[in-house]
Amino acid sequence: MAGNEVTSAHIHASGSLANCRGRLKGLVITHKTGSSGDIVVYDNSSAAAGAVIIEVDETTAGTFTIDVPGDGIIFEDGLYASLPANTSLTVFIQLGGR
Repeated sequence: MAGNEVTSAHIHASGSLANCRGRLKGLVITHKTGSSGDIVVYDNSSAAAGAVIIEVDETTAGTFTIDVPGDGIIFEDGLYASLPANTSLTVFIQLGGR
């Protein structure tokens, strides 16, 4: 991998965001009205299982940005996010590399 190419992925319901190794660099969370809950991102490309990369409590409506410090959070097997109702998630990720 040359440089620091970063891409994004977006979901409106629980699902896969990446299917290979990479680094999580940042998140944008939009929570509309309705039930609150936890956003949980796993080191897994196909299910809400495995090591938790990051967990965020979502309690109020709004849009929130999280910048991951340093070089980001490494994930090995992809990213899968479990979202509460009325929530969408955009992640910024650097794929591949070591």
